[in-house]
Amino acid sequence: MSMELHLEEIRKTIAQSSDPNTLRGLRDQIHEKLLAQPLDAFPGDWNDWVNTLHDALIQFAVKKAEDNLLQSGLGPPPLPYAVILFGSGGRREQTLWSDQDNGLIYKEPEAEGKEAADVFFKRLGAEIVEVLFQLGYPPCEGDVMCNNPSWAQSESGWFATINAWLDEPNWENIRYTLIIADSRCISGDERLGGSLKRLLLDRVASDRRLLAHMLRNTLRRKVSLGVLGNLIPERFGEDMGGIDIKYGAYIPLVNGIRLLAISHGIAGSNTLDRIAEMERRKAEDPEAIQQWRQAVLTVLKLRSLTTSKLEDGFYQSGGILPGAKLTKERKNELKFVLKAGQKLHKYVEKEMQDEEM
Repeated sequence: MSMELHLEEIRKTIAQSSDPNTLRGLRDQIHEKLLAQPLDAFPGDWNDWVNTLHDALIQFAVKKAEDNLLQSGLGPPPLPYAVILFGSGGRREQTLWSDQDNGLIYKEPEAEGKEAADVFFKRLGAEIVEVLFQLGYPPCEGDVMCNNPSWAQSESGWFATINAWLDEPNWENIRYTLIIADSRCISGDERLGGSLKRLLLDRVASDRRLLAHMLRNTLRRKVSLGVLGNLIPERFGEDMGGIDIKYGAYIPLVNGIRLLAISHGIAGSNTLDRIAEMERRKAEDPEAIQQWRQAVLTVLKLRSLTTSKLEDGFYQSGGILPGAKLTKERKNELKFVLKAGQKLHKYVEKEMQDEEM
């Protein structure tokens, strides 16, 4: 059976289910099978497969949360709304062991219905997070979840928040803004779900100085490559000898591509899609674009090889590729990714400096 047909059967099973515990068991089975053969497929295809599975489970969680509120007597949603994914979920680049990164936006209520709407969506956000918890998705350490009032607001609340961040573009506010840049509507009203990113891109288009603030955040994460082109392994603890793929290779790459996408007004959030759109527009150097694409595909493959473990009922990973897996081939792949990341950061820095001129 082909991967596509097998995945379609799994999606149907998830959509027809009503029990999070049953789906958690299904997720565990799929997790183990995929861990046993992460490199059988083309890295982009494998990534799509994993993220289609995550999307189906998250969409189940939203529907289940709605059903739970209906059965509790709170009723159906009083207004259109959208559930948004951030981080790797927003980029559609989650690993098998991703945590929660989500938010919620709902249509602006009339004055007389505001209190009831606020109460309903507060309950809905909490219920979504709880169902995802039951499905095996641990809470976000940074509390970026739709049970947090800061990340679950009405249209006017969200617009006021984002405008306030951009009106005072300090490091922390820009960090939050860049979270929005990676957002993706996973369920509900797509117009609402995309409205936050449209606001962000419109603000950048009207004030290009914001790109300089975003550049400082983007360059914070450096690739894990020494001055002589050598790999920089973890020096202590259980990961000693391993390489930090998440923060030393993957994050610097996707952050650099994200900033270029913002500068071009590209609304897509997936890194490969952003590269493809820049290529379609002939917006960047063709040779650089090819190198970025290959580096992203390679780092997606390397992320699938990082260590993970089941801890307190949740799959956890520090994003470390263990030393035992650092074959000569893997080292060469990793050095290619890291050198591409270094070149990308220099390229992005020059592009943003040109914006200021």
